[in-house]
Amino acid sequence: MTALTSPLRRPAAALPLAGAILFAAGMALTPWESENATRAYHDALAAQPGRAQAAAITLAFAYALLAAGALACAGLLAGRRDWWLRVGTVVTVLGMTILPGLLITDAYDLALAQELPRETSVRVSEAAGDLVLSAVLGVAGGLGLLLGTSLIAIALWRARVVPVATPVLVIASWVVGYATFTPTVMVGGALLLVTANALAARQLWPPRDGALAEGAVSRPAAAP
Repeated sequence: MTALTSPLRRPAAALPLAGAILFAAGMALTPWESENATRAYHDALAAQPGRAQAAAITLAFAYALLAAGALACAGLLAGRRDWWLRVGTVVTVLGMTILPGLLITDAYDLALAQELPRETSVRVSEAAGDLVLSAVLGVAGGLGLLLGTSLIAIALWRARVVPVATPVLVIASWVVGYATFTPTVMVGGALLLVTANALAARQLWPPRDGALAEGAVSRPAAAP
């Protein structure tokens, strides 16, 4: 395993982990609908408006921390000419800066669910979802969350600063979490992301004495 002397080790370790923890907390707070349908979604929001707002706020900060963590990892491996890292950083930061803005739709859906008859609230919400704007921003945000974080994890492994379990668990978290619309499974996927980032943080956090790990070098290995 490669150790680094960069002052960005602490931010690269702490920010993604903090973001993953908040992401898991936001997923757990979300008042999930009973089925993947707009009517069920509005029923769930109206039934637990406090949780809905708390979940959205928590996820907004989670995405901000994940974006900051991506930049810290990019700085940590700045000397590497690795497209996994470059593409992963760009896609992650782009997605993580879009997703917090999209969370405002939760507020509008909550207001619709509380103030309008259900048939009307569903019709308005689905009309908004059918807009090209919604599709473009949704895809860009989703790619940042799923693809971007996976590419960065792979880049860190290729640089030999995190174990192979880190990218494996990151990818598994998205596959597990989004393979089926089941709240328990989605929260479980988020916990896999926490585990992946905890493993990475353990390797990235500087030793107390400032010494490099045995057999380590002071900079990332060249890309294969």
